[in-house]
Amino acid sequence: MLPRPLAWVLLCLTGWVITPLAAMPRPLSPTTTVSLITCAPGTETYSLFGHSALRITDPSQGLDQVYNYGTFDFSTPNFYGRFLRGDLSYFLSATSFATFYAAYQAEQRPLTEQVLALRPAETQRAYDYLEASLASSARFYRYQFFADNCTTRLYDVIMRSVTGSVQLDSTYVPAGQTYRQLLAPYLAPSPWVKLGMNLGLGWPADRLTTFRQRLFLPTELSQAWTHTSRQHRPFVTYTRSLLTAPVLPDQPLGWGTPQQVFCSLAILLALAACLPARYDLLAAVLGRGVLAAVGLTGCLLVGLHLFSLHTPAHYNYQLLWLLPTHLFLAVTSPRHWWRPYTTGAIALLMVGSLLGYWLYYSQLMPEIGWLLGLLLGQLLLLRRQCSVVGQADIRADSLAN
Repeated sequence: MLPRPLAWVLLCLTGWVITPLAAMPRPLSPTTTVSLITCAPGTETYSLFGHSALRITDPSQGLDQVYNYGTFDFSTPNFYGRFLRGDLSYFLSATSFATFYAAYQAEQRPLTEQVLALRPAETQRAYDYLEASLASSARFYRYQFFADNCTTRLYDVIMRSVTGSVQLDSTYVPAGQTYRQLLAPYLAPSPWVKLGMNLGLGWPADRLTTFRQRLFLPTELSQAWTHTSRQHRPFVTYTRSLLTAPVLPDQPLGWGTPQQVFCSLAILLALAACLPARYDLLAAVLGRGVLAAVGLTGCLLVGLHLFSLHTPAHYNYQLLWLLPTHLFLAVTSPRHWWRPYTTGAIALLMVGSLLGYWLYYSQLMPEIGWLLGLLLGQLLLLRRQCSVVGQADIRADSLAN
C-alpha cells in the first residue's frame, strides 16, 4: 500500500505522462464500457464531499483509463491566493485505473462503480471528447463549487454523448432543499469546517435547488443515474463495489466543538463579570477577544464578497452581525460616541439572527446561537460602558466650567 502523499503524487504525475500519449483518439471495440466511479467522502477537508471520475475500459486493446476533472497543480504561482480568489485552474487528467485505485486504497476510501448502458457509438463519442479535451486548452476550467466541478463535468460529458432522450426520475428526492441543506450531512463530522463554511456561504447557498442543480455532489449524481432509464430500461447496467473500507464505530466529536467552546466562553465571561474589580482585565481580554474574532471574520467575508470569484460566498447576510468594524472596538477604549454604534450593531444583529434563524440556524447550526449570544452580551456591555464614560465626561465638563 502506498503512503498517501506518494500515492497522490503518482496519480497526478501519471496523468501528465499519459495525457500526450492519449492525444490521438482510437476506435474502440463494441465491448468497451463506460462507468462512473463514485469515491466516498474522506476525512480531509478537501475530500469531505467525495469525488467522481469516469472509467473507460476496452479489454481487447488493454485500455483501462480513468478521467478526472478534479486535478490542480500545486506549483501554480500564488496557488493559495488564486484558490481563495476562485481563479485557480482545475483541469482534466487521465491515469490508469490501477494508479487511481492505489491512491484511494491508500486512503481507505470506498469506491463504487456504475457501468452505464451506453451504445458503442455513444461510448466512442464520450472517449473522443475526453481525449480531444486532454489535447487542448479545453481541459482547463475555472472551478465553481455548485455549478462547475469535477462531478457536473462528468454529467455533461455523458449527456452530450447520449443520443435520444433519457428519463431521469426525480421523484425520489425531497422537494425544496437548498444548497446549504444538501451540504449539511457531509459537514457534520467536521464541526469547525461546518461552522466556517456556513459562515462563509452567502445568499446563493440558500436558494432552492432544482434536480439538475443537486448533481454537483458525487453521491447525488450516482443516485440520479440509478433512477435513470432509457426506453424503459435501466441506464445503469450494473453496480459493484470496487473498494471497501473497514467499518469503524462512530467516533464521538469529543471536546472542543464550536458549541462547547462558545458555551464555555459564555460561562467564563459571566463568571468574570461577577469577580471583584481587580479581575476586570480577565473579562476585558475575553470580551475583546470575541470582538476581534468577529471583526476579523467580517473582514474575511467582505474580502470574499468583493474580490472572490466564488459566487456562493457573495451577498453574505452574515455581515449584518459579523461587522468588520468590531475589530476597532477590540483595540480601543470605550468612548461615549460608541453608544449609537453599539445600538445600531445590536439592531443589525437582531435582524441578521432572525434572518439566519428563519433560513437555517435552528436546524443546521444551533452553535451560531451561542456565538450570537456572546456578541450580543459584549455589545450590551459596551453600550453600558459608553453611558458611564459619557456621564463621566459630562461631569468633567461641568467641573471645568
